[in-house]
Amino acid sequence: MKRTKVLTVGIFLLLCTSFPFPAFPDVSPGDVIDRSNWEKARDLLPESVLEWVKNGDVLHVAQLNFNPDEFWPPAALKALETNTGKYDVDADGMIVDPASGQLPPFIEGMPFPRIEPGDPHAGTKIMHNKTYYTYCLGNCRFPFFAIWVGRESGFEREVRCEWLQYPLDGFPEAKEQKNPDGVERYSIIRVIEPFDIAGTNILTWRYRDKRADSTFGYIPAIRRVRRMSPANRSDAFIGSDACVDDAWTFDGKVATVDWKVLREQEALLPFVDSNPQTLEKNARGEWQTPKSIKPIVFGYQKPGYTGAPWFPTNVIWVKRNVYVIEMTPKDPYYNYGTQYMWVDKGNFWCNFKVIHDRAGKYWKTFWTSQAHFQSPDQKLRIVTIGTQMSVDDRTRHCTIIEDCSPRNQWVWFALQDVNDYTLAGFQKLCK
Repeated sequence: MKRTKVLTVGIFLLLCTSFPFPAFPDVSPGDVIDRSNWEKARDLLPESVLEWVKNGDVLHVAQLNFNPDEFWPPAALKALETNTGKYDVDADGMIVDPASGQLPPFIEGMPFPRIEPGDPHAGTKIMHNKTYYTYCLGNCRFPFFAIWVGRESGFEREVRCEWLQYPLDGFPEAKEQKNPDGVERYSIIRVIEPFDIAGTNILTWRYRDKRADSTFGYIPAIRRVRRMSPANRSDAFIGSDACVDDAWTFDGKVATVDWKVLREQEALLPFVDSNPQTLEKNARGEWQTPKSIKPIVFGYQKPGYTGAPWFPTNVIWVKRNVYVIEMTPKDPYYNYGTQYMWVDKGNFWCNFKVIHDRAGKYWKTFWTSQAHFQSPDQKLRIVTIGTQMSVDDRTRHCTIIEDCSPRNQWVWFALQDVNDYTLAGFQKLCK
């Protein structure tokens, strides 16, 4: 009996020596991940992104010289201390006062600073945090370019646009403003050029209660404003690879989707730079990005790059902890089926959205890079979008959204007139 045990142990040790167990894949700052060593990033990326690396895209792994978990605007920073346990969500995904079960009259800052493990509503709360973070930045004015790029054709065209936001919730300065219609946020998307689609504009009124968004579109060809169905938010935006709801990875109404946290894990996430960039004040006293901002260089702009022509070649990839969340639209006419969000645990930033069609087959991936900014005295710190892109792997095509860049100065805490978001104001803006 003893001899048998000794023999068994000896064979086991011999096998361990002859055939060592494979090491778990891992990455370190300074690593360059490409098609030759893509296995190192296994389980750290969505499958679709890993396939891009196998096909030639290159990831430069680095470390940050700052803590991104400290980049909160003042209202969000205050909410980390005051809002713990103050709110809950109901069965419909709406934010409620836990004592009364009713909609709070006003929410200041982010509603859920602490996400409890095992909370069945954790996914919904995470997405409400993501939405309210943008409200904490006040009125915004964001010029951007939508750029069409094909894998074989390369650069095709670009469209100059602008996104405007006017929140009436979350942002403390909005608390005393009259809001008889119970609006949560106004927003406008403007198409400025080229001439053939210039003037195409979309106005959205998002409500604080269960009402669906009121969305209006201005069609230059007929010079009229037309009411749009909320389902139109999942239609392609001006023929691009992205829909209106894809903005910021998800810009729809949180309660229109069922959210479920599947797991927490480590992931490689894209950042614009290892250091935060500096904000500046303009002549109106608004905070804006400088023209000296680091530009993103895409594959089609870099001679000799063998990956996808739309891939951002000079972003860095940093290991972070994320939530992986399953999202299922409640609207049976929504163009997307089940989607999977990868959300940074430290700041609730949505980095990847893996999109399946209504038949359950993989379709495309929408993703963003994080860009961090701070005022010269470091009293104002924020995270925003470095770039966004919607990659349709079926058509081998991508729409890049070039956000804050040397030619797009983004503005926070902007001076705006709420009357511009009425139908009369919208019609005037369109003309």
